[in-house]
Amino acid sequence: MNTQKTSDLKQDLKSFQQDVRALRDEVRLKLHLAGMDLKTEWEKLEPQVERAINSAAQVSAEAVADLKKRLTEFRTRLGPN
Repeated sequence: MNTQKTSDLKQDLKSFQQDVRALRDEVRLKLHLAGMDLKTEWEKLEPQVERAINSAAQVSAEAVADLKKRLTEFRTRLGPN
């Protein structure tokens, strides 16, 4: 793999990790107002988020995209603010 591609992949990985961390942090802030069903759902989703942040280099691009989509949808369900 050439240097440019390696650099691009590293930047993509860093960007993914930043995006997922920001989404995770926003969800955590909103959770205290959420209903129990959403809290239970978060308890199932959060370990997947943590694994993806900590081992994103080992996660497929498809899995990354799916997790980011699910996390974004979950954040939306928590409502505004």
